[in-house]
Amino acid sequence: MKITEMTPARRKRRKTGRPSLLTPAVMDLLTRATAVGLPMQQAADAAGIGRSTFLRWMRVGEDLVETQGGRLDIDSSDPCAALYARVTRARAAAAVRATGHIEEAARGAVVSETYRTWTDSVTGETRTERRVRRRPGDWRASAWLMDRLDPHPKSLDEMLDEEDARIRAERGETAMERALTPHLQDLAARLQKTIAQYEESSGAGDGGPTR
Repeated sequence: MKITEMTPARRKRRKTGRPSLLTPAVMDLLTRATAVGLPMQQAADAAGIGRSTFLRWMRVGEDLVETQGGRLDIDSSDPCAALYARVTRARAAAAVRATGHIEEAARGAVVSETYRTWTDSVTGETRTERRVRRRPGDWRASAWLMDRLDPHPKSLDEMLDEEDARIRAERGETAMERALTPHLQDLAARLQKTIAQYEESSGAGDGGPTR
């Protein structure tokens, strides 16, 4: 009788997950780089990561912040949410500083302030003179930063239209709304044209009473 030697089954090695690249050091580098106005690509290069990775972290963080009521918590337990909060708040603080520099330039900055004291040879009194030298501040760096932080500022109407479109996309537009939208837009255009013609005719008739 042949005895077959039994060997213990080899245990499969557990695959270890790749350690996250979003370390506190990387998060700090990304925050500081974006706070001074660097674009996403250069901020990612400074932190040693890819631009797509940075954008993916920010997108995930933004979604998490939205689901949590929109609060920017820099101490969030989720690293992506914390990164999004830190980068967003740092860029906003940089915009506030830049605006302050521009306002200071409009007022004029104090370069130096000196005092001169002497004794009047006629009256013998001690006199003090304050001398202040001013010059306009150099606001160009701040203006450059503002342009990098918000290169395409939008009007309130544009932001409201985008918010309305976002709400419609989230809740889903009904078939009746889709059918009525073109008709309502045409009606609004015709109404605006009629009002303009009425105002024009009313203005032409203001020269005197008609008989």
